Amino acid sequence: MGKLTVTMPEELHERIRKALENKGITTAQFIQQAVYLYLDDHARKGEGNMATRTIAFQVSEELYQKVKKYLVRYEQVYGRKLSQKEFIVTLIEQALEEAEDEFDAALADDETGQNGSEESEETARSEVLQEQGEMSE
Repeated sequence: MGKLTVTMPEELHERIRKALENKGITTAQFIQQAVYLYLDDHARKGEGNMATRTIAFQVSEELYQKVKKYLVRYEQVYGRKLSQKEFIVTLIEQALEEAEDEFDAALADDETGQNGSEESEETARSEVLQEQGEMSE
């Protein structure tokens, strides 16, 4: 086993101590979990391996405040900050996975000769238009 010494702000050190008390784990266990989470998260996202692009959009003040409130609550519940970027990227990834599953199901229905693909397509088109309308507000 290797040994690691870390210098950090006292406030952060105190937060870690409180988290350790609440979870009933050692400092070594906490640091190991944090490092594994960090490395696994970056490996999963492929950070550093892919070029990045910027997506920028405006949202209503109400939605912005809901996001901020969620991020504060997340930190209270899980004991770690979740960035806006991480939150939004996760939502986009989940939505794309769900859409891919829906596309696959629609194609499977189409291949088995089931009618309703026009209706499904129209419903999907309506949902996209509705979401675009909500985003542009």
